[in-house]
Amino acid sequence: AALASTRAGAFEGDILAEMQGAVFRGGGDYAGNEFIIGSAERALLCRYASGRRHLDVQDQLTLEWSGAYARYHAAMMQTLVIGKANSAQRQMHSVARDALEACEAAIKPGRPMGEVFAAHAQVFDKAGLGHARLNACGYAMGAIYNPIWVDFPMFYENNPTVMRESQVFFLHMILMDSDAGLAMCLGHSVEVTAHGAKRLSRHAPDLFEL
Repeated sequence: AALASTRAGAFEGDILAEMQGAVFRGGGDYAGNEFIIGSAERALLCRYASGRRHLDVQDQLTLEWSGAYARYHAAMMQTLVIGKANSAQRQMHSVARDALEACEAAIKPGRPMGEVFAAHAQVFDKAGLGHARLNACGYAMGAIYNPIWVDFPMFYENNPTVMRESQVFFLHMILMDSDAGLAMCLGHSVEVTAHGAKRLSRHAPDLFEL
């Protein structure tokens, strides 16, 4: 729904309405917290902010949302490019996708969560993007109530908490380069199986130029 309604000149309120409407039309419920939407410099905020704007011919739009049913959540995150992506955005997306895949490979039942964060940090730091990453790269999701869909525990450095089969985690690869004024975020939810991470989204973490 977001992809179909995102284009130069589009109003953020219309995009948000289409996204929330898709959840309701699919039989879902209100999510545990509000959907995040931010364009231009607010694409780097990664937090909800009041106020809506129309997208420029060349712009960036960061979205974070969740499907929700009976209070169970499966979140996703994506930065969309309006117009043509520049070389920096293309590199940031490629590295974010590599980091996401590295995190998925590190998710194994019986292993500590700190190994997933380490996989994320290693990819970003090796690519010279350590300055733009966060000190966490995801968290658990479950039957969560307002005002937040974040569940314990989180992926952070040296977290000794052991992952267990059937847990669900939201992986978010967030790059916010304040000096360049560019954001690039990729994320989706995964289930821990006996064989590793199983993606719960049908969408590939591609780079979208709209």
